[in-house]
Amino acid sequence: MVGPLAGIKVLDLSRILSGPFCTALLADLGADVVKVEKPPKGDLARNLGPQIKGDSAYFMSVNRGKRSVTADIFTRDGAELIKALAIKADILVENYTPGTMQDLGLGFDQLEVLNERLIYASITGFGQSGPYSNKPALDAVVQAMGGLMSVTGEKEGPPLRPGVSLGDSLAGIFTALSITSALHQRNVTGLGQHIDISMLDCQVTLMENAFSRYFATHEVPQRLGSRHPSAAPFQSFATQNGHIVIALLNDDPVQWEKICNAVELSHLAVDERFINNSKRVENRAQLEYEFDTNLSKKTTEYWMERLDKANAPAAPVLDIDQVSKDPQIRFRNMISTIPHKNLGTWQVANSPFNFSNAETGPAGPSPELGEHTEEVLSEWLDN
Repeated sequence: MVGPLAGIKVLDLSRILSGPFCTALLADLGADVVKVEKPPKGDLARNLGPQIKGDSAYFMSVNRGKRSVTADIFTRDGAELIKALAIKADILVENYTPGTMQDLGLGFDQLEVLNERLIYASITGFGQSGPYSNKPALDAVVQAMGGLMSVTGEKEGPPLRPGVSLGDSLAGIFTALSITSALHQRNVTGLGQHIDISMLDCQVTLMENAFSRYFATHEVPQRLGSRHPSAAPFQSFATQNGHIVIALLNDDPVQWEKICNAVELSHLAVDERFINNSKRVENRAQLEYEFDTNLSKKTTEYWMERLDKANAPAAPVLDIDQVSKDPQIRFRNMISTIPHKNLGTWQVANSPFNFSNAETGPAGPSPELGEHTEEVLSEWLDN
């Protein structure tokens, strides 16, 4: 079997994370992704740590299954090469500052004349329009401006950035979704189009529930740690040797009783302070005290055995090492082993695509700088 995007040619002019993450997803879906890099150093991500035998783990994670061509798009010859490749491409992805590609003669309007079927995706911090469009932006900037950091962290603590680059990765996901939608529309119209993705816009979309609560109550959402603003218990609790999450999001008295029995607090099931979700939210502090005090007395393994027997919505808080070895993760092939010329093999987090009639996942290792220049130019331009 082949991937659902087999035969689709992607010209990847993006760097670092947002664009490369998008095109990694497209590659995992079977697209032929050609990454264009400026010599002699290539994508800045190649220099980011940790380095393993001269290769960046950061770079390898989001550039697997791609081919690398070297070209300096800021020179006349480089720009002309991109134009020639764009004529053959189905998709172009770039994440330069607004106006940069236009100044190089490589903007959508300029390439559309050469290839009316070209789907051209631009990822920027604030989009191609608006008062902030030319401001510099990195992941933490849009997380801050989009409200995510304002609701992340403990109530009395400072705003926090989540432990992964959601600003970049979300933009990559939304761009990939937009591209596949544009491919479908092209099947109808025969025409490509320009896709304008703003990292800040993506953050606002992510915050849909926070905005809905605000518009309903006119109360600004605050930091609550791991708690849910509208449900309890719905958070992490410390155990004797780690942490677990218990997440109850309904008024089912049977499930509440099962949870209370599982955590050896059966008396709480009939306590009027906690008789339904509204009461539990209202009396959250007292509920937390009861759970915190008792759960800290025994191990994560002890509590999870009891909670699993009760079929409760609960889980241990796993670190990355534990996740990578988890039997469910391994069974679902979410950690893939791919060949690598310098390392023998390399493990990467897989994409979550599972099709009944198509093959998906990393198609191979990340490329060496310029490794496929002659090969790609021969395939794309000599035909």
